[in-house]
Amino acid sequence: MINELLKIADNIGLTGYETYKKRTVHWFIELDNDGNYLGFSPSTGATYISKGKSNETRGKKFIVPCNYHAQIKNGEINGVCTNQHNWLPDFLTYPANELFPKGIYGKQEKKLDKLKKSGELISEANKALPQNRLLCAITRYIQKEPDFPSKDLFFSNDKEKASLLKRFDEEFERISFRVNGKIVFLDEEIKRWWILRNEKTRNEVLSLLPEGNDFYLSGKGKLTEFFPVVFNNIPFASFDKDPFVSYGLGKQTTPLRIETSEKASAALNWMLADKNYNIVMGDITAIFWARNNNSVNSTGFVSLISKSDSLEVKDFLKNIWGHQQPNIEESDFYAVLIAPKRGRFSIYSWHTETLKNAEEKLKSYFQSIVIPLNGEDTTFSISELAGVTVRKGKNSSPLPNTYISLFETALFGLPVPYKLFKAVLIRQGVEMAKGVEEKNKNEFEKRLAARTAVVKLYFKTNKTNMTKGGNMEQEKHDIESNAGYLCGRLLAMLDRIHIAAHEKSGGTNNSPANRVYSTASKTPALIFPRLCDLVRHHLNKIGGGRARNLEFGVLKEKRTDGIDEDFDGLANICNKLKESNEKDFPRILTLENQGRFAIGFYYERCKKEPRTQEPKTQNDKD
Repeated sequence: MINELLKIADNIGLTGYETYKKRTVHWFIELDNDGNYLGFSPSTGATYISKGKSNETRGKKFIVPCNYHAQIKNGEINGVCTNQHNWLPDFLTYPANELFPKGIYGKQEKKLDKLKKSGELISEANKALPQNRLLCAITRYIQKEPDFPSKDLFFSNDKEKASLLKRFDEEFERISFRVNGKIVFLDEEIKRWWILRNEKTRNEVLSLLPEGNDFYLSGKGKLTEFFPVVFNNIPFASFDKDPFVSYGLGKQTTPLRIETSEKASAALNWMLADKNYNIVMGDITAIFWARNNNSVNSTGFVSLISKSDSLEVKDFLKNIWGHQQPNIEESDFYAVLIAPKRGRFSIYSWHTETLKNAEEKLKSYFQSIVIPLNGEDTTFSISELAGVTVRKGKNSSPLPNTYISLFETALFGLPVPYKLFKAVLIRQGVEMAKGVEEKNKNEFEKRLAARTAVVKLYFKTNKTNMTKGGNMEQEKHDIESNAGYLCGRLLAMLDRIHIAAHEKSGGTNNSPANRVYSTASKTPALIFPRLCDLVRHHLNKIGGGRARNLEFGVLKEKRTDGIDEDFDGLANICNKLKESNEKDFPRILTLENQGRFAIGFYYERCKKEPRTQEPKTQNDKD
């Protein structure tokens, strides 16, 4: 991985010790040339439409000054702005507690050391550039020890006020300065000064580092002691901590050249900053890229797996979306799955593939998870698929391995694990038993569809199941002969009839699917005979041509609803079950056949009840 990151850094011209980086600035303190306060303005990043209204996202990305990742402190090298070492403020962009002496709420309780250092850094810049009006204005403003300008914030209610102030206090909002309308950190004179200052800092650090070599760069050079950060505040590596053991090397237990650590970190951060190179899935971050000789390219089509936009997926399947890479046959595709957590990040898996194969695997993945929902073909994001393995709620989140398994299936064709397949089926039984309230109906149906998609994906990617008729698609629904699949169809039909029989009496929350789904999918012989006895009562209650259609089905030529397919009624499904290899209701269904049951149930549930032309009575003819 490090070798590939070094190649990326070289290809795009990253040194790893750039003195400016892209960062979001949310607010600007407006000053005049004399440092007088004029206002407090939010920056706007983008405009978007939501629920028919135009909305703006606060915060805009700028190229802003950043500290070198290590500094000399008390004669020793120290890391900067990591979880372990966060003692030096940035220059000209601040969280509020590093700028206002009294903090957000009028009583400063933290960041006093960084507050002092931020003022010292502004003073240092002002002394180096005494003619710079922008720095003079900021210096005068800071010397007044201003209060946080909460009076200039607009709040529609107390809840919004408390939420925004909390964001300021927890350092999610960053602040900079505009003097007479000019953004201070974009001033060329200030830029040059900051670059020279950082070069001096780096040379001071290098002078204290020992020489050595590593496995990645040729020749000797300075060995790093502290590492640049990735994921905002996590050191790229930490070789002086357990489980590494020093053998007389001090902090260099596993040595890396400083150029190696800087370039590798810079390449990783560069891809983390661009959504065409990464996807966040719960606690897992997937990073991916393509490389052809010396060219590094984004693979934007991969980001489709984090969306649930069926139109974009359709374009991709029609081969309209991708192929921006000129030599797709020769290009290499890379993906690494990383979990940043608790001051460290862990690499879960590393994959290499050709770009062409990755694209083909992704197409196969999408074709497997296309599911009809509300009359339209629908696909799901990885987060949605992972989410149906656990109950819906704030305190329930999928396991990291769930995201990893789905990602590896999508891009590399790895089989869906049996454990994940089992978790989905268990969740299916639980949620069907709970039923659904009318207000949550859409969410219930979407989760049911997503679980069916995961079950389909399991059969598609496990070849031993495909040889047993596992690759089940909607177009084969009416000809499937597996007894488990047919039992699923039968339960959906019995459910349809039960609901139709109770329509005139205000509906029902006690249909067969809600009452007995779990039992029916495991031990059909125990439950279906009783359900089939009860269905006669429901058909009689419905009566007329509708009951006849539900019981005996409708040929496509007799339908008047424009749907060109036969509709199998209750009798048709029962006959097919009698002709299956089981000849009757199976006593027990294996877990795989429970999966087939789930697919048969869902597809039958999606079928529209047929409309037919009722025969005219004698009175109608008269």
